[in-house]
Amino acid sequence: MTQPDSRLQPLKHERVPVPEIYVEGKPALVLDKRTKRRTKEEARDGNLSAVQFMQDLAKTIYGPRRLIKVISTQDGNYPMTFITSDLQSVLKRIQLKHPAAQLIAGAAIATYREKGDGCVSTLLLAASILTGCRRLLARKTHVNTVIDGLSLAYKRTMKKAPRLALAGRNEPIVEVRQAIKNSLEGKLSPQDHDVICKLLFRAVEIVGLSNLDGPDADAIVDVKKVTGASLAESQIVEGVVLTQEIPHDRMPRRVEHARIALIQGELRIPNKKISRYQDYSFEFDSPEKLSGFDKSKETFLEGRAANIIETGANVILVSEGVDDLLLEYFADRGILVIRRFPPVEFERVNRILGGRRITNPLIITREDLGSAELVEERKLGKDKLIFISGCSTPKSVDILLRGNVNWVLDDIERVMKGAIKSATAVAKNPRMVWGGGAFEQEIARDLYDYAESIADRRQLVVRLVAEAFESLPAMLAETVGMTAVDVTTELRHRHAKGDKSAGVDVMNNRIARMSTRGIRDSLDIKLQVITTAFETAITLLRIDDLIIAPDLPAAERHYLERIRGTSRKALKAKGAPLTE
Repeated sequence: MTQPDSRLQPLKHERVPVPEIYVEGKPALVLDKRTKRRTKEEARDGNLSAVQFMQDLAKTIYGPRRLIKVISTQDGNYPMTFITSDLQSVLKRIQLKHPAAQLIAGAAIATYREKGDGCVSTLLLAASILTGCRRLLARKTHVNTVIDGLSLAYKRTMKKAPRLALAGRNEPIVEVRQAIKNSLEGKLSPQDHDVICKLLFRAVEIVGLSNLDGPDADAIVDVKKVTGASLAESQIVEGVVLTQEIPHDRMPRRVEHARIALIQGELRIPNKKISRYQDYSFEFDSPEKLSGFDKSKETFLEGRAANIIETGANVILVSEGVDDLLLEYFADRGILVIRRFPPVEFERVNRILGGRRITNPLIITREDLGSAELVEERKLGKDKLIFISGCSTPKSVDILLRGNVNWVLDDIERVMKGAIKSATAVAKNPRMVWGGGAFEQEIARDLYDYAESIADRRQLVVRLVAEAFESLPAMLAETVGMTAVDVTTELRHRHAKGDKSAGVDVMNNRIARMSTRGIRDSLDIKLQVITTAFETAITLLRIDDLIIAPDLPAAERHYLERIRGTSRKALKAKGAPLTE
């Protein structure tokens, strides 16, 4: 008789998970008893309440004079406190539990990742639309009628928005700089803002708008962090900066007129799995056979290395590992080897150097090599970095960001990469609109007029969308202590008289013409904000069933974790012996 595996028996603090869907042998429950389920109005009302919370969270960090959030979290055994005014950083640090909150936060972050700006605007616009829809739903308006009205408002908005573009008013480089300033406003302290603006302006000047607008735009500007010194000591490097270390003491630290081979993969014999399904092992009955095997391995590796050197390469970049034997081989011949790249970084270096990635060293040719004027190791503070300058195409820069606190550098890096995204978006589409809420107020005015032409309840939906657009300049004004009702009234009056550039001047706490102040926003980013906000609002309104599955009790969770850890697959991965 087969004995039960002792590993499957629960320990004292554990319990075997038992299905709870049967009563007297008959199925009584489909879902676990602890599962929470909300349907129809209850689910929709819960989602909209979560959205209202997200709006209250974000409205105080909207605009250039936003406030800041203090977030205290637990990192292992130690509490950590973060201070930030960047919504993406806030959403990254806090742990959202409600699915609707996660959805609207994900939509806001998606806009930021796509365009580098508009995170707060997306969340606030979507939340304002849903808040208005909540009032209509409370008055027994059918949800499909509301969705149809939102579709009409969206089509009208996307038709009107391009007509508000300020075509041909400024040179594209001026608009790119404006986009960078807009993306950084309020997210950094004044002194840090000036430093970062100068760095990004200089980076754009070096790479040029033609490269920023090209297919390799994502690869030409990057940010690298180096601890030590102050932010003011940050610098721009024309080329690429690598954080890898040179793996051999006798390899050159400086190579001029570099001819660079890019090897995708590794330069060594795998020492573990050779295939997906089988491990190989070798047994030798005499020292001579072992010596012969080592000699064969050496011949095999040196043959591949020699083929790379025959192309004239004096620098070799390998995405993964390199055998120690080959490190000696390359060092003896004065070849610089750099290994172990993150996949994204290796792809970027490949595009900049103008070479071609090779997976098999036996087929590499001279035409596959990339080139650079100089590859050099330099010491910066306590770190040693590898600088590659004079790359063939396209022109690229790396920004070396200096600082003493890692999490502060992480936040600044995130803000800078967002500003680079914004600059790229404006370089590709330089159309601008008036800022300070003037664009949103003009959209609202058009939607009010359009609503009058609709004869059914969808008119109410279009009007509430107009109110949602109007709420954005009002919330912007509230960040500096202005009264929302007074701001909305005055903006309505000015735009009705034809002053399309009237908006909120938050630096002087008044309503002013943005044409006089020179405050502009990117139309491309505005369109992305509008599209994402409407899609999010419609998605949340269509939800009529919310099911939240429970976590297992601690006793059952401990048991399942231990059983997974002692499964045949897990034990084999650890190299532990298997017993039947």
